[in-house]
Amino acid sequence: MRAAIDIGSNSIRLALSDGQTESVITKLADGLNASGMLSPIGIDNSVKVIRDYVQCCKGKACNDIYAFATEAVRKAADGKTFCERVKRECGVDVHILSETQEAELALWGVDKPDGAATVCDLGGGSMELICSQDGKTPSYAKSLPLGVVVMKNKFNGDYRRAIDEMPELLRDYGTVLAYPLVISGGSACAIAAAILDLKVYDKALVTTEFTARALDDAMPILLSDRLSVFRPVCAKRADTLPYGAIILQALINYLGVTSFRVSDAGNLEAVLKLPPNYFDRL
Repeated sequence: MRAAIDIGSNSIRLALSDGQTESVITKLADGLNASGMLSPIGIDNSVKVIRDYVQCCKGKACNDIYAFATEAVRKAADGKTFCERVKRECGVDVHILSETQEAELALWGVDKPDGAATVCDLGGGSMELICSQDGKTPSYAKSLPLGVVVMKNKFNGDYRRAIDEMPELLRDYGTVLAYPLVISGGSACAIAAAILDLKVYDKALVTTEFTARALDDAMPILLSDRLSVFRPVCAKRADTLPYGAIILQALINYLGVTSFRVSDAGNLEAVLKLPPNYFDRL
């Protein structure tokens, strides 16, 4: 059996080839933009979660564990030091993905229709946009530090300013082909759960098509200071989810699309499909 651990800017996720998945929010990138360093509390939380995941894998006789890190660890001055600590305390190597590799994995991992697609991987530290005419080979890929944690730290509760400035921030993506849009990442899935008013998170239900109007209609709840009361399923992400909603609404307008698909699957699931020597080549 194989396992993959995604060390993200906001959460640490585990997926096993038997279908088991886990996710814990650790806020590894909290304060990164201001300090250039990973959050000390986030580091401790992340190491503990990774250690627990590794023990879970070993308890299932799973020795093929692929751990990878994305924008926060890639950007932080102490990113390599963090990876060394994980190796020392948890016994696994952490592979720091490049922006291109992160984008490719997002394209390969999402649940999408056959054919052309524009994939958005919305994370805590960054957002990747990937276009592919055949759904397999990227023809365009670009990552910008527009993740939900980064935006939370930047705007600090000023949603009006975030809404006003987001279109200009998106302009750095340049021309992006408006193929059918597929959005992945924990924030996107939580937003989907909020739109559907789910009482319990269900990845099969959130992996579906939504209209831009449905997101617009949900914005008052997603931007409410009582989000956790209105949508308890979003409670763990209540401090960052409003920024995810603002980003996605601006992205939809930027691309000029009227609908989008959410995918619970993403780069984590892609890693489980890769050949065993993929990370050896990095």
